[in-house]
Amino acid sequence: MVENVISCLSQKGGVGKSTFARLIARTYASAGWSVKIADFNVNQLTSTKWAARRMALGATPEIAAEVCTTIRSIRRDNYDLIVADGTPDSDQSSLEIARIATLNVIPTGLTLDDLEPQILFANELVERGVDKETILFVLNKTTDSKLAVQEARQYLSSIYRVAETDLGHKTGYQMAQNVGLTIAETNFPTLNERADQLAAEIVSRVNEIEEKYNG
Repeated sequence: MVENVISCLSQKGGVGKSTFARLIARTYASAGWSVKIADFNVNQLTSTKWAARRMALGATPEIAAEVCTTIRSIRRDNYDLIVADGTPDSDQSSLEIARIATLNVIPTGLTLDDLEPQILFANELVERGVDKETILFVLNKTTDSKLAVQEARQYLSSIYRVAETDLGHKTGYQMAQNVGLTIAETNFPTLNERADQLAAEIVSRVNEIEEKYNG
């Protein structure tokens, strides 16, 4: 039975859910963990197809991915960590995933078109029994406007914890994922460093939660 689950969930598509699932999976796999991405987006199979590209490329560490339709299929797996890449809506599977996950990463862009539905999504999870402490918002596809980033962060942080590291909308990130790599494996050291910084922050938050609830 899997004890460690980290989820990447979203009310809407296109905000970076699968991007972060891949980053988290690669981070733990690089540390020697056996990791699998549970791909709940059965219509698009985004992470499953990405993992196939990674395997064809021969990139290491290896990261498994498999289509999942129920939470029970996660619990039958024998991996050190499952990273759940949820379906882009607040259906029952998202709630079930969020309830068992140590950390629930919710990505969002900077506009109210992204921020509002993502907050409503997080609120719904909390109202239905998900621990608020397990929710971490991450600002993704940010612009060069420091003011826009600051305003979005303030908008979120009045309610939820927000990662200190945001990720810009960079072509290098897109190119890396197109061939089966993560955003920490681009051809640009500065982009990799930024992604690794975010990954370290996510790992740190997971450790904080585990220490708090497991003593």
